[in-house]
Amino acid sequence: MTRRFSIMARKVIFCLALFLFAPIADQLHAQAPQSDRPYLVLYAFEAEGKLLTEKMTIEKTEKILGRTVQIGQLADEKVVLAESGIGMTNAAMTTQKLIDTFHPRAIIFSGIAGAVDTSIHIGDITVCRVWSEHDYGYIGKDSFRVESIEAFDPARDSIAEISYYTVDSALYATAEKLTTTDMEFARIGDRLPKLVVGGAGASGNMFIDNIDKRLWLSSRFHALVVDMESAAVAQVGTVNGVPFIIFRSASDLAGGSGSSTATNEIDQFFRVAADNAAKVVLTYLQIL
Repeated sequence: MTRRFSIMARKVIFCLALFLFAPIADQLHAQAPQSDRPYLVLYAFEAEGKLLTEKMTIEKTEKILGRTVQIGQLADEKVVLAESGIGMTNAAMTTQKLIDTFHPRAIIFSGIAGAVDTSIHIGDITVCRVWSEHDYGYIGKDSFRVESIEAFDPARDSIAEISYYTVDSALYATAEKLTTTDMEFARIGDRLPKLVVGGAGASGNMFIDNIDKRLWLSSRFHALVVDMESAAVAQVGTVNGVPFIIFRSASDLAGGSGSSTATNEIDQFFRVAADNAAKVVLTYLQIL
């Protein structure tokens, strides 16, 4: 009886210690110097992360929320590389969990998008300055009205109505240096894709294969590209005070072009677009 009580007592003490000291450990981790924290590099689905995984020195692999998370070195930087899942909810949920777990110094997202502005061609890579959510709002009898999202704003230390999220200025300034950096992109036919730094992007829980919707996105948001995760990642990063930047390569023209639909175009070009975005991210990590 005495021995059994002793074992039980040790278990209770151990559990109590975990309960009391785990928050302290998390706080110490969060307060670690910026240089000791990893970059959180995200992508939505496997093909978007393929090249990054191949180039990474993987030191440890974990499963978090059912998705593979790889910890190691990428372009000589300490990195946590993870798949967010497709869609706004998956992206937000995964990003928050990984922020809580790894306390990253910044978030970098790599992936594909639908071109909205006709100046963006298939294979081109964008680094938008601001991101908005295009499907949050009010639908009345005749039309849809976009509304601001009530969210925590660290700059005001309060809940505020936010209509867009802005990329961290320091991360963005580094991205501007990429415009003078040589990078080898896969050609789309006879055309060599280009890098565009600046402008706006829009996100929502829908794949856009409709010309009228594309024109509306252009008119309402002045968007260069549209996707299904970036604004969610931007919101979570902003609310948590974690800087973010997003690299998106056009895999299709939203609504399609000529006789081709966006669905046909993404099936044909998503791999090359994903690799083009990843190549920019690798170069970006090298010049940080």
